[in-house]
Amino acid sequence: MTDRDTKPTAPDEAGGFLRRWSQRKQAVARGEMPPEPVAVPAAAPVSPPASAEAREVAPLPDPATLTLADDFSGFLRPKVPAALKRQALAKLFSEAHFNQVDGLDIYMDDYNLIPDMDDADRGLLRHARAVLDPTPAEAPAPRAETPPVATEDAAEAEASAQAALEETRDAVADAAPEPAAPQADPPAKPVAS
Repeated sequence: MTDRDTKPTAPDEAGGFLRRWSQRKQAVARGEMPPEPVAVPAAAPVSPPASAEAREVAPLPDPATLTLADDFSGFLRPKVPAALKRQALAKLFSEAHFNQVDGLDIYMDDYNLIPDMDDADRGLLRHARAVLDPTPAEAPAPRAETPPVATEDAAEAEASAQAALEETRDAVADAAPEPAAPQADPPAKPVAS
């Protein structure tokens, strides 16, 4: 946006930006070359009031001495050094008012620290994989760092998983339709010459 679009319009420009745009669009539709906008000379810059200049020159307090009740807006002016601005904002946001834990603290956990599953749960997952994907796959090699520990519960879970897998394979094989006998092609008709 230019200054021309944001400054108040003169009386001869009663419609402002939308009116000028509409007139240019209509001129192009009629096949005319739209007139170029006339540059309005810039007005002399208006000096800020003396009180604003005095506020800009006034020294800022030490950021370490500020409290939540103090005015931090002086540190946000354009000519304040970035380091001083950072110190003031760090002091502001270190107040207890800004350091309350919200309802999203459940996302702060480290989910990389989940303990290993026991043998019964791993057997159940192997069974589910076998049921959902009955294609045989290479068994993964056991991990070298911990030798597998066989327990009665793990052996029972493995046996029940194997039995369920065999039942599932038998049910799938019984339910599969038998291939139909191939049909012979109809005899070809002789072509008359």
